[in-house]
Amino acid sequence: MCHRALAVSVGLGVTGLIASTALQCRLASLPNVLPLIGGVVAIDLIRLVVPQMRFVDRLTAASYGLLYLIVTCLFAVLAAYAMQRMAFPLRDALFTQADRALGLDWLAYAHWVDGHVGLQRVLHFSYDTIQWQIMLPVVVLAFANRVEALRIYLLAFALALSVTIVISALLPAAGPIAALDRSSFEILRFTGATPIDHLMKLRAAGAYVLLEAPGGIATFPSFHATVAILTPLTLRRHPRILVVLLVLDAAMLAATVTEGAHYFVDLAAGIAIAVLAHVVARAIVRRSALDDGTAGDAQRIRAMSRACVSYPPLEGEGRER
Repeated sequence: MCHRALAVSVGLGVTGLIASTALQCRLASLPNVLPLIGGVVAIDLIRLVVPQMRFVDRLTAASYGLLYLIVTCLFAVLAAYAMQRMAFPLRDALFTQADRALGLDWLAYAHWVDGHVGLQRVLHFSYDTIQWQIMLPVVVLAFANRVEALRIYLLAFALALSVTIVISALLPAAGPIAALDRSSFEILRFTGATPIDHLMKLRAAGAYVLLEAPGGIATFPSFHATVAILTPLTLRRHPRILVVLLVLDAAMLAATVTEGAHYFVDLAAGIAIAVLAHVVARAIVRRSALDDGTAGDAQRIRAMSRACVSYPPLEGEGRER
């Protein structure tokens, strides 16, 4: 497990606890992770009984990675809901203007998708794959024994999620369907839209206790868009999986506008966060590996080459004799 990723997750959890306490927000319906923890402990016990088994080692890595993702997501839900209690001004007008400046019409696009049943079904399916796509890199990288890539992914995921929560709290929005009559659409139900009732109650004065299942409270940026880029970017060295992901995530991006009821600029922000988080995480993990002496030979050679190039030759070196 990457210590940096763990630090980001713990920071997210602490932020959520502090914010929820200070802003009087409590979630009473978070899922129970004890069965998963029990499974991880069971795998660890198997390792003690049957040591030096490659499959068990990789299964353990995958299990710990999945546990990390789930706990991080739980921390993120708490932090996202609690920070919305700050009730900054809604920025829907700003995002609508940004879409128009780009020449994009959300309502026209939504009605066009609403008129194509087959397309809507494909988009709905792709939109609902987000949970599997979040977990897929952990399983693939763990069983491929790509430890460094796994560490980069976990850190990138935590960074992207944390940034999304902070931005969505500072620039909150209800989404483009907040003022629309949903009955005007034939087949679109906007199943992933920001839960308006949750958002409005969070912004109201007084203590808040959520008894229902939490939803995606962030409109800008879109975390679906982030996952649609981060997952294929992480698995780009697995061609067969990548081809499937490119098709699936192109559909997910298209679906995010309708199923998730996001502005187009939400997608642009989510994509930018995914790329930036991956670049930053890769730099941090590789730098840490070099500092700890755990980097591969190829990385050490590249680092040494850059170091040599950065220094000018000593006096007398490089001259013909």
